[in-house]
Amino acid sequence: MPARPRIPDPRKGDLEKFAFDLRELGVGKAGVGWIAAQPDTEVSRPALYAALSGTRLPYAQTVSTLLRWWAGNPDDEQPDVRSRDPIWGWIQRLPADHQTRVQANEWRERYRRLARAEAQRRWARARTWNPPTPVQIDIPREQQTLIEQIKDMIERTGLEQDMWLLFGSDTLRIERYLSGKVIPSPVWCVHMVRICEGFILDRDLEPHTQYKIDRLCAAAELARLARVRERRIARKTSRAATQG
Repeated sequence: MPARPRIPDPRKGDLEKFAFDLRELGVGKAGVGWIAAQPDTEVSRPALYAALSGTRLPYAQTVSTLLRWWAGNPDDEQPDVRSRDPIWGWIQRLPADHQTRVQANEWRERYRRLARAEAQRRWARARTWNPPTPVQIDIPREQQTLIEQIKDMIERTGLEQDMWLLFGSDTLRIERYLSGKVIPSPVWCVHMVRICEGFILDRDLEPHTQYKIDRLCAAAELARLARVRERRIARKTSRAATQG
C-alpha cells in the first residue's frame, strides 16, 4: 500500500463515491498487492491503487481486475465457458444463478454509467475551451542557416527545380522545411542527407556522410532552440503590451 494512500470523499461527486465504495467492497478480501502479483493480472500495482483514490476515472481493465476478486470469485468461474469480451469476460464464467454474478454485473453497469458521464463532461469542456492564439515570430537566424544548408545540399544534386525526382511523395514535406514552417527531426535529417548523396556526381569531393549528418542535425537542434527562444520573447512582449 502507498505510504499515504488518498482516501476519496464520497461527498465530492460520483467519481470519488465510486472509488470510496470500491475501496469498501475490498475490505477483508484479497489485498491489492496480492491481486497485482497474480500471474493472470495484467494491471500494475500502482494503477490498481490509483483506481481507489478517486482522482480520475480508471480504465475499465483496472476496475474489472479489482471487481473480479472483490465482487466475483475466480474460484467460482467455469473455465469451459468462453467469452469474446477481454475485459469483462470473467463475469460470464460465473454461475448464472450465483449472487456474485449479479453483484459483478451491477458494478460493471455502474462503472459504465460513470464512464459515459465522464466522457460527456470532457466533451462539454472541450467545446468551451478556447486555445490561446499562437504567437507569431519571424524565422530566426539559426533556422535560416538550417534552410540554407538544406538548399545547398539539394542544389549539389542539380535537381533543385525537380525535387520530386529526389524525394517523391515526400517533396511537400521538404518544401515545408525550406519555407521555415517545420524543422526536420534527426531522422529526416539523416534521410535527406542519404537521398541527396545518392544523386551527387562528384562524391569524392564531398565531406564524409556522417559529418554532413551531424552538421545538419546540429543545425536543426539550434533552429529548434531558437524558435523556443523567439516564442518566449514574443509572449513576454505581448503580455507587457496588454498590461500596459
